[in-house]
Amino acid sequence: MNRILKYGFWLIVSVLTSCHDFLEPKSQTEYVPKLVKSLDELLLGEVYMGPGIGDGAFYSVLGLFDDDVAIRKEWNANNEEAGLNNIRLTYTWAKDMKDNFSNYNIYGEVYKKIVGCNSVLDYIDDVQGTEIEKNRVMGQALAFRGYFYFHLVNLYGQPYSFNKNALGVPLKLNSKLSTGGMPRNTVEEVYTRIVKDLQEAERLYKTLPEDEQNLHNNRINLPCIQLILSRVYLYMENWEQALAYGEKVIKDYNYEIMDLNSLPLPERYNDPSYMNYYTWENPEVMFLFGNQGDVLALPMTTVQYTEYSESGRPTYYTYNLSVVSDSLVNAYESIDLRKKHYLIWEQVGREETPHYYRPISKYEVGSNYGMSWGWSAGNWGIAFKVTEAYLNAAEAAACLYKETGKGEYLTRAGELVDQLRLKRIVAGAFRDCSITDPDKLISFVRDERRRELCFENHRWFDLRRYGMNELKHVWYDKTGNSTEYVLEKNDPGFTLQIPEEAFEHNPAMVQNEPRK
Repeated sequence: MNRILKYGFWLIVSVLTSCHDFLEPKSQTEYVPKLVKSLDELLLGEVYMGPGIGDGAFYSVLGLFDDDVAIRKEWNANNEEAGLNNIRLTYTWAKDMKDNFSNYNIYGEVYKKIVGCNSVLDYIDDVQGTEIEKNRVMGQALAFRGYFYFHLVNLYGQPYSFNKNALGVPLKLNSKLSTGGMPRNTVEEVYTRIVKDLQEAERLYKTLPEDEQNLHNNRINLPCIQLILSRVYLYMENWEQALAYGEKVIKDYNYEIMDLNSLPLPERYNDPSYMNYYTWENPEVMFLFGNQGDVLALPMTTVQYTEYSESGRPTYYTYNLSVVSDSLVNAYESIDLRKKHYLIWEQVGREETPHYYRPISKYEVGSNYGMSWGWSAGNWGIAFKVTEAYLNAAEAAACLYKETGKGEYLTRAGELVDQLRLKRIVAGAFRDCSITDPDKLISFVRDERRRELCFENHRWFDLRRYGMNELKHVWYDKTGNSTEYVLEKNDPGFTLQIPEEAFEHNPAMVQNEPRK
């Protein structure tokens, strides 16, 4: 752990010492920021992420864990490429994933970002700048620290709703180098800090001029902070606050749900054949983050197959090994436009009709369903969108209806999910939600969440908080033989093993239980 923190610290020092106009020497060996502008630059250099190639690794493994992804039943390849082993390790939740998967260390990557947040907060009182300037910088640092810890604790800690007293992750709240061990805080302690950081970030943003609270300038903004709070409260099963913050995002700002009825259907020979939803032109988007290469590296791993003609001339075909699961495909009604807009056909080779969807969604795709090999350059990885606010609030309202029996929550849940579905169902075929059974209503809203947010890094975390029910993946080898892998109910495998690097200089670290 200390090694990771030291590495992050010296990265930060290198950034600070490059800003000569804003620094003055504190001692012969140390430079400190002089102006708040230098801390703002530190945020950009060490905390923000994307959209450039290789700019951090946060989401890489999430694309193969859940039930929205499968392995194609028939495939062939010229050789067993190294990337295929990473797919197998991740897709089967392998016990030795942390030891044999080189890009597994999300833990260290996220802590580097946290160290950047801590450095900004440690120095903020000593730099020159107005109160508004300092509040703007502090608000960003606290918002990101809260989000980063939320991401970590949902990878390496048990679900809050299952066991909030279980071990979470160590809370590192300053940039000072630690000489002793850092024990893991409980899941509840981590969530308490997450909420505190996000609430303080919200308060600081409200001190800014109103026209600076919701800018689309690639900086996190107030509605995004409130959306994250809605998500955090939903995971904590604090339904009242999840509903309140979800509705705040919906009512207090001018974000709109894009009407899929107004868009042309994806067409194979158009360029692009599928549109990009992760752009400021999308009226749903409040903040863009991460890089496309990180999100797609595993799901877009390809295999190459060579076919020879009678004359011996080779033809090369490239396709994805992982595909969209039948379970997700069948979750859409025929009148649901998301099936056509969100599920992306793989590139067509010899055959006129494609057989599989790619395990990705909402990215731009060129003609003939082809994705350029430059897909990781300059494209955003994820988006925080108002559609999630509708789903967070709808689920919270449905759960409140089950707990209290109050009709006002039934009405609100139906209204929220209908407002979303109205823009997703073929015009003229939409019908209001008429479900009154509370369990069926909750299930319906959660199914809507799956259909709407597919491949946006929500599903694995949702399956955990829904109760960690049994999950199966079937692996097909090159000869067509199948092997079934099972995560049993409440299997320890729903929580990831901590990378070995975290133990090197942290004697207080404790490993998670391996999967059954």
